[in-house]
Amino acid sequence: MVPLSLVRVLTEHLLSQGVAPQEVLGAALAARLEQHTEDHFSRLPAEDYCQLLLKAAEHLHDPLLGLHLGQGIRPTHLGALGYVLLACENLGAALTRIQRYHRLVNDINPIEPQIVGDQLELRWGAAHGRTGALYDESGITGIVQIGRDLCGERLPVTALDFINPPPRDARPYERYFGCKVRFGQPMTRLVLPLASLASPLRQTDPTLLRLMERQVDAAMSRLPVAGDLGEMARRVIAHLAPQGLPELPQVAHELRLSPRVFYRRLAAQGLNFRDLRETALRQVAEMHLRDERLTLAEVGALLGYSEQSAFSRAFKRWAGMSPQAWRQQQALSSAA
Repeated sequence: MVPLSLVRVLTEHLLSQGVAPQEVLGAALAARLEQHTEDHFSRLPAEDYCQLLLKAAEHLHDPLLGLHLGQGIRPTHLGALGYVLLACENLGAALTRIQRYHRLVNDINPIEPQIVGDQLELRWGAAHGRTGALYDESGITGIVQIGRDLCGERLPVTALDFINPPPRDARPYERYFGCKVRFGQPMTRLVLPLASLASPLRQTDPTLLRLMERQVDAAMSRLPVAGDLGEMARRVIAHLAPQGLPELPQVAHELRLSPRVFYRRLAAQGLNFRDLRETALRQVAEMHLRDERLTLAEVGALLGYSEQSAFSRAFKRWAGMSPQAWRQQQALSSAA
């Protein structure tokens, strides 16, 4: 997921180019932006955002849209997180916050920092999928632009690699970043001198930093807990089951993923949604069947089955026996 504030950056860029945002965003998303003007943590599936970038680049005839868009990103576009960055003591502290809170802006491939000699390397792999050149270029450019705004000076970049194929002309990238920019590399990598991390920021404010971090921590706590996707999905299925048999789009919504991304990530882990659902429902059924106070019809209802017969057929498919036989078997085992 990405914050709607990134879509606002795109909107501002479209307006600066004389394009009505509705022509690219569509009426529904444009209206949603109007309704959430003060909410910096409302989110949009990253895949949808990537499609918007492609549509905007085509509409504007601008293959360098990522580079141009990133230069328009300011700390204030990030709401409370932006004020956290502004209030930090130095650039290193701000970059630490960007790493800590990256899921609020990009929860696809995390930042992997590594110190190599006298350089800091910020790396992004592609373990959870490739987001495309426009997304990557706007994100990296945005980090560098925010760094420049925070310090009030040009941020020194030692080297920059992109995982995506090369553009026709790399010179605009090298002019902006001030270093050699390589494409088609194994990972995306931004390299900064360690000495630059000590650069003081212009608006250091320890009190504001503490206040804003509380808000950002609260926003982070509302995100799905990172962990095993299969286990997370099973828990969501168990939670949704009493409302009816959960379908993939419902579970994806609860996990704050688009259905396509959820399906693809499950497949990457060798998982199948239907099998996950069967496992989760069987676990919930067995838990409730151990409670002798519940009738079979009530257990079935807790799993979203309106008819006991449908629940009985499903359970027999899962366990190889009827729910009544399974309950009796457990009672005998307990007595022994």
